[in-house]
Amino acid sequence: MCTIVGGTGSTLDVGIDNGRTINQLTETIKDRSDGLIKDPWPSLQLFLAKKDEGRGPWLTQLDAVQGVSGTSGYKRLLFPDAKLRDVGLARRQLGGVSDKELAVGKSPVHVLVKLPE
Repeated sequence: MCTIVGGTGSTLDVGIDNGRTINQLTETIKDRSDGLIKDPWPSLQLFLAKKDEGRGPWLTQLDAVQGVSGTSGYKRLLFPDAKLRDVGLARRQLGGVSDKELAVGKSPVHVLVKLPE
């Protein structure tokens, strides 16, 4: 899942896959945004949506709905050829929730997307 910084609070399911790269994920985010993201995909900045520079808990869908206004405290995913599994997005690291937690917005968001200014 991902959400746009300063956006509407909606989340996009982008299908995190261990073997994909940051570049491939960025392109998928752009493609799945259904026109919401107008900027070219190479201009998007991605951040690991784990608080405390990647050491804290995942951002939740409820957090996204309430709005994410900035990227301070989140680790930027800088290197486009890096594999997702090597930057904290391995399947075993993504966390899961029960159906009850899912229903109240506690499902994790994994990636923050910052659009160009």
